[in-house]
Amino acid sequence: MFVINEDLSIYCTRGDFGVFSVQAMVGSQAYTFRVDDVVRFKVFSKKNCSDVVLTKDVVVKEEGTAVEIELGGNETKFGDVISKPVDYWYEVELNPETRPQTIIGYDDNGAKVFKLFPEGAEV
Repeated sequence: MFVINEDLSIYCTRGDFGVFSVQAMVGSQAYTFRVDDVVRFKVFSKKNCSDVVLTKDVVVKEEGTAVEIELGGNETKFGDVISKPVDYWYEVELNPETRPQTIIGYDDNGAKVFKLFPEGAEV
């Protein structure tokens, strides 16, 4: 399972594949991602933004108003094997090393939640 809810929370079963699209705004206009822009997706331990459990960089290959972030099954197997859902926080940032701009992150509505659900055991 990999679902993005209206409040931008992400629900993911540990070890599952997921793809989602990110857009950015400049005022009321959609930002056009440029070739070689970097979009960084980071997942943190809840209430501990210095404990990064996943970082995924996507380098833009073609101009457009959206960028797809693809998470493979191994990438969503962060943390320990779990027996109940665990909440993490996440953010998406544009050009984090050169001109950082947060696209999705902690705001007036609070943290963006990445809820990780248990995976089935391998026999």
